[in-house]
Amino acid sequence: MPPIWGGSFFFFALVFVGGARAFHSPMRKVRGGSTTALQYEPGPVEPAVIAQQLTVIGASAGAAFFWWTVTVPEKRLEISRSKKGGDIKDYLDDLEDDGERSLERWLLTDWRNPDKRKEPALPFLPKGKFNSGDNPILAAAALILAAGVANAIAERAFFLPPT
Repeated sequence: MPPIWGGSFFFFALVFVGGARAFHSPMRKVRGGSTTALQYEPGPVEPAVIAQQLTVIGASAGAAFFWWTVTVPEKRLEISRSKKGGDIKDYLDDLEDDGERSLERWLLTDWRNPDKRKEPALPFLPKGKFNSGDNPILAAAALILAAGVANAIAERAFFLPPT
């Protein structure tokens, strides 16, 4: 059984993103001895494929720009107002009284006590607001790295060919 993230997955992803026509090129017969082999000859990428890829990249960049310059500031302002006197303030007040939700209290330490900061999640990085265990970028990076390491270990342990 081949590994899940092997070459076939990578090829499928490239074909899915770039279109099958980008990888199609004619094969040429080469005669050598008693066997006939096919030799790969690369062909140029069609301009339509490049245009499609640039369209997707441009649309993604436009959506990311809108999200970062419009949506994020609006939501930050909304959260700030709610922390001062709204649903979030009520939730934080209820959280202070509840002794069973220690994980939630730890995650929301910065909001409950702005003067008190959590310990850095990654001690080798400088202390800053981004270096906390509830930072989604650090958490996602750690999960992706852990999945990669687990996949490499599983691939070596279970998919090695017999010697």
